[in-house]
Amino acid sequence: MPDLVTFAKICKWLDLDPREFLGLEARNGDQEPPQAVAHFRKKKTVSQDTAAALGELILASQRALQARAKLMNR
Repeated sequence: MPDLVTFAKICKWLDLDPREFLGLEARNGDQEPPQAVAHFRKKKTVSQDTAAALGELILASQRALQARAKLMNR
């Protein structure tokens, strides 16, 4: 599972904003920031631990993006 640094490198290599990769839109005005939701289809090749780790990665990425946005808006 990639850490946030690796995730950032992947996004840069793909030339994608992390919000696009995660299916999030840019924050507009006073609207609440979008919440990440992870849905995984059950596959025999993906363990429950792997699915949980992927979900945590997505949520950690969202928290990092929100923290970054707060810092940039100050």
